Amino acid sequence: MSTSFETILLSRPFRFIVDTDKVPITVHEAAVAQQSPALAALMQSEMSEGIAGEARWDDVDKGTFARFIQFVYTGDYSVPQSCVVDVSDQHAKRVSYPKPAPAEQPAGPALPRFSSLSYPTPKTQSNMAKASDNLGKTNSKVLLAHASLYVLAEKWGVDTLKQLVLSKLHQTLSGVRLDASKVQDLVDLARYIYSDERTPGLRHGIDKLRELICYYIADNGRVTSEHAMFAALLREEGDLASDLWKIVGSRICIAK
Repeated sequence: MSTSFETILLSRPFRFIVDTDKVPITVHEAAVAQQSPALAALMQSEMSEGIAGEARWDDVDKGTFARFIQFVYTGDYSVPQSCVVDVSDQHAKRVSYPKPAPAEQPAGPALPRFSSLSYPTPKTQSNMAKASDNLGKTNSKVLLAHASLYVLAEKWGVDTLKQLVLSKLHQTLSGVRLDASKVQDLVDLARYIYSDERTPGLRHGIDKLRELICYYIADNGRVTSEHAMFAALLREEGDLASDLWKIVGSRICIAK
């Protein structure tokens, strides 16, 4: 159940120290604590953070934390313009690519594809802000801005935020036609997701963010399979290769 606005407004100030620069940011305790049991325990229990009214999140950069707090207060978040490539600086015009023709499917059950993934957008908590998604403007910074927020939400059990990130990232990638010039952005994203245990490796199934990226990679196999940079990533990240096989292997079984 959502906490009332009055309760949030009257709750004590709670300070987070974020980023390696130790940036202090003060929020309403009740607004953040209601997001998950883990956050409630951190802020409202007899733990040292709860008693002091302060928590140190050195592993969260201030941009990711700002988007998290935007979500806390509004139920939505936006990727700042500073993350978006200004194509005018590259002396190029924005190009609208036609959607590729659907691949010819074999007889029998339909093969699961990236476009068939569904991430319903959670109902927002407030109409205080309308987030700007910059869905048509994508580079590695934009993709990582989404992914880093998912990692934070995964760590603290904020399931609604995880669902929102998946929905936004799926929309963003759906508008990107992958070619050799964009492989670096995909490699940066996959390496971030799979490195340093940012997302969980599951014995059965695949973490939802890993699954989304693996489906995108599999659907763009013609580009990724021929790129040396991506081949090096597979050698580097064994979990990525394992998750990809779970998807590709299931497709082979269905095709048979």
